[in-house]
Amino acid sequence: MNWETLWIDHAKLLHLAVTWYLVGLIWVIQRVAYPAMEFVDPQPDRAVEAEKRHCDRIFLVVGPMMLFEGLLAGWLMLAGIKSGAWFLPAMGLFLLVIIWGSTAFIQMPMHDQLVKGPDPRLQRRLVQSNWIRTVAWTLRGIVAFILAIQR
Repeated sequence: MNWETLWIDHAKLLHLAVTWYLVGLIWVIQRVAYPAMEFVDPQPDRAVEAEKRHCDRIFLVVGPMMLFEGLLAGWLMLAGIKSGAWFLPAMGLFLLVIIWGSTAFIQMPMHDQLVKGPDPRLQRRLVQSNWIRTVAWTLRGIVAFILAIQR
């Protein structure tokens, strides 16, 4: 086994771990954190504070890992192009674009609005729209698993 193959195998395992960390996190957000926001104290100042704390704290938990996942996915894509096995890494990157696009253009603007004050309808839309990321990350997890077991 050469060094390049060894690096790729280790990168695939690291990619698998980071992606499944994020899969687990998005399911907790989807099924626990976002639905629970509906029951935050309806006083506007308390709801705003809860939303601000969520945004500040979740960024530290998810942001660096999303960046790391993106770097690993890009590196695996380059390795896949070089080896001719590019389809699964490309599928993973495509799903990552969906996740990042949904985050930037759908969920983050909703959080920006919720920081200004509680809005039960918007909160429900946030939970509904987050299924985009939940499904895409789950599919990414499957792709990462297949990549990790492939030779």
